[in-house]
Amino acid sequence: MNGVFRANTLRASGRTLLAGNARARIAAMAGLFAVLMFCGLEMAGLEGALRASRAALGELPEIRPAFLLERLLGGAFTAALLLGFLGSLTTAIGTLFLSDELAALSTLPFPHSRLVLRQALLTLLLAAAPTLLLATPALLVAAGAGERPILAFLSGALPLAGVILLAGAAGIATALLFVSVVPPRRARLLAAFLSATGLAVALLGFRAARPERLLDPVEALSVVTRLGSAPLPAPGLDVGAWAARAATPGLFGHAGGLLPGATLFLSGLAAFLLVPAALWRLHLHVFTGARPGALRASGDERRGPEARSLAAVLLRAEAASLLRDASTPAQLGSLAAVFLLDLMNVRLLPSTDASARDLVAGLQTGLSLFLVSALSLRFAYPSVSSDGRAALILRTLPLDPRRQLLARWAIRALPATGIALALTGASLLVLRPAGATSAVALLVACAGGLAIPALHVGLGALYPRYDAPNAVAVALSTGGVFALVFSTGLSLLSTLVVSGELRLLLGSLVKMPVSLAPLLLVFCAAAAAAALGPMALAARSLARSDISVA
Repeated sequence: MNGVFRANTLRASGRTLLAGNARARIAAMAGLFAVLMFCGLEMAGLEGALRASRAALGELPEIRPAFLLERLLGGAFTAALLLGFLGSLTTAIGTLFLSDELAALSTLPFPHSRLVLRQALLTLLLAAAPTLLLATPALLVAAGAGERPILAFLSGALPLAGVILLAGAAGIATALLFVSVVPPRRARLLAAFLSATGLAVALLGFRAARPERLLDPVEALSVVTRLGSAPLPAPGLDVGAWAARAATPGLFGHAGGLLPGATLFLSGLAAFLLVPAALWRLHLHVFTGARPGALRASGDERRGPEARSLAAVLLRAEAASLLRDASTPAQLGSLAAVFLLDLMNVRLLPSTDASARDLVAGLQTGLSLFLVSALSLRFAYPSVSSDGRAALILRTLPLDPRRQLLARWAIRALPATGIALALTGASLLVLRPAGATSAVALLVACAGGLAIPALHVGLGALYPRYDAPNAVAVALSTGGVFALVFSTGLSLLSTLVVSGELRLLLGSLVKMPVSLAPLLLVFCAAAAAAALGPMALAARSLARSDISVA
């Protein structure tokens, strides 16, 4: 029985890449290609930074590279610990209590503690995926640059695995304790609020440290000298500092950090395995008590507002679904933090050099659309998949799929466009570039804010995952990466349209002049194609595809 269960799990994990549907294989390969490209670019950037730092440190004999590297690794491990805890906290409530597959899995003949361990492993994989995506290329670069590559890789991988396991164990245990006090959906709302607050405080704290001082060569040299010459204090109870102290010797070719790294890894593994073993009874008690009870009597039902039109019903239903999402407050809190951070940075933008103001105006427009892309990946792309079992009911209703898709797009496009215009407009008020640049920037922000949610809604309907445990799993699928690549390309194109300096740079690279009008037409055509093409294909797919095999 256990062998069959594990085999089915592995088969389901590889179903995306091995699917018989050609469209699904294209999305999977495109997502895999995007991940590999990201890793390649990160490795190239790290190798360049490593060469430059070696040349610079050779001119500064008073700096000890080990001190500087350990402090850098300490910050990285601490960030991984914090993000891992917050990610595990919000994800665990969904995977342990709100997943549709739990009702079926709980009836299978194996111990409940094993079910909790399975869901905990799923939580850890989902929460640690961004950290692993960033850390793996860095470990490969460190291994290639070290005198003993295998030792360098293990010295970094063991503490990293220990930090991830400890963060996951803490997040899962906290989630179980939350749900024992409040219902699962409210607990997820509370966890999302805490995660958003933590990220907002971290962003504002980082900004309050004034990192722009590092752009001043004298100030940057002073900071680097202080960090690289002062001995480090004892780690104490700081897990990030212990991980950095274990990883640093191996990166310089010494095996002294392997034992602390292995100890940290084994401690994290023991803590992670201890949580399901110790708290599975609590999970069973809460899970059985959290199942929905009997329906209300017909006399107790409350009637909703009367429907005036089908369009109003669809829009109201989509707005209610979006606002009921427990992660909406978290995303809004993170967005508010990013908005404040961007406004704080805008105050320091150049105000005298016309070319610099033009360049930054283009970059700010691209950043605004990229933030819209990130929000659309979370809210627009999973909009169809979030129907779950209700997708079968929607198929039986006399509703045109085009109307459903337009309603989903309209509810998400309005705030997306407002965000893009607000971020771009705030930058323009400070920068005060030429009037034509400002008009083009606002036009591009509006077009991108309308097109990107349509792109994500359409692609999410083309590659639905009705059986996904939560919206984050849908957004992180290969189709989601596929959508993010397209919307990021549109964001990058917007920088060329707005900034005349970037157009001059592009013209010098391609050996031909690049003017505003043709590039603006290309952007508008690309935005229209990105919006209309996936939406039309999605409407056709929803009308013809078999939901039972989706």
